[in-house]
This record gives sequence, structure tokens and C-alpha cells, in this order.
Amino acid sequence: MKKLILVSIFILAVSSVEIVQSQTIKENFEAGKKAFYADSFDEANKLFNPILQMETENYETFFYKGLIYEIYFDFDRALSELTNAIEAKPNESETYFRRGIVYDKKDMLKEAIKDYTKTIELNENNVDAYFSRATDYQELKEYGKAIDDYSDAIDLNPDDDISFYNRGLLYKETGDFENAINDFNQAILIDSIWQSELGREIENMKKGK
Repeated sequence: MKKLILVSIFILAVSSVEIVQSQTIKENFEAGKKAFYADSFDEANKLFNPILQMETENYETFFYKGLIYEIYFDFDRALSELTNAIEAKPNESETYFRRGIVYDKKDMLKEAIKDYTKTIELNENNVDAYFSRATDYQELKEYGKAIDDYSDAIDLNPDDDISFYNRGLLYKETGDFENAINDFNQAILIDSIWQSELGREIENMKKGK
């Protein structure tokens, strides 16, 4: 009976510690997130750090720490934290997208493309992933893939004048003046700010230039 009582006390003590720990994690995370959105990034990081000492695979904490290091231009640490977040929760599309952005900032375009591709696999409606992958393909001169991605971005957001503009540039580059003119006209229709620049481009292409 005495042994049973001691075991019960031990279990109760462990449970109490876990409850307190859980409350501390929640409180620190909410305070850290509040500091993050108030642009108090140092304070947010200080609040997030103890969480990982208590819970070594806390996805949300890794994710926000990754964003903080990205803001600080510490891209290597940002990649490390976002990779930890992915390992903690492998099916969150937004984490792959954010890591892709960091890869882009390090000019690691092929790695960024892989992450944007994974983002799209997990969330086929992420218009930003299509657009970002398109710009990387464009820079790598893989024009067909870039055009396909800009087209998907436009399907998801028909008012995206930048995608029409960029796709128009690619059509022009590949000699498809008809589609280039159509895209430039659409960009102008969405935002007249393009008129002065693209108006001349359209007239030149109509003349075969």
C-alpha cells in the first residue's frame, strides 16, 4: 500500500510538472508571437528560446524563429530553423514556401525551386509559390517552365499585372509577339501605370521589332 501511494504521488508530481510546462510553453509562445507582430524581434526570440528547451520539436517556435533570422538577414540560421520546422511537421506548405524565399535570397535558385514545388504539391492554390518559381525559372532561362508557372499564377489571380508583364516579356523573348502584345495590353488594362513603358513595346512588336 505504501509503495502504491508513493507511485501515485510520483505520477501526480510528474503530471503537475507537465501541466505547468505546457502552460509555460503556451504563455511564452503567445507572448513571443505578440512581440513578433509588434516588430520586437529580439524580445520574441528571447521568449521563444525557452520553449525549445522544454519541447525540442515545437513546429510553431521553429517557424517564427526562422522568420526572425530572415528579417535579420541571417539566412543560414533562418534555413536551419525552417528546416527544423519542416522536420517537426513535414506537411506544412507555408514552411517550404518561406524556406524557398530564403534560398532565393542566397541565390540558391535550384533549392528554392524544389521548395516551391513542394509547396505547390501540398497547396496547389498558393499563387505566390507559382509566381516565385516562375521568376526563378525565368532567371535560369527555362522560359517554357516560367511561362507555365506565370499562367498558373494568372489563373489563380487574374488581376496580377506583374505576372502578365513578366509572361509578356518571356513571350517577346521567345519571338511570340502576338501573345506578348496580348499580355502587355492586359497588364495595362489592370494598371494604367504600364501604359508609357509597354505602349512603346507594343508598337515596336507590331512593326516586327
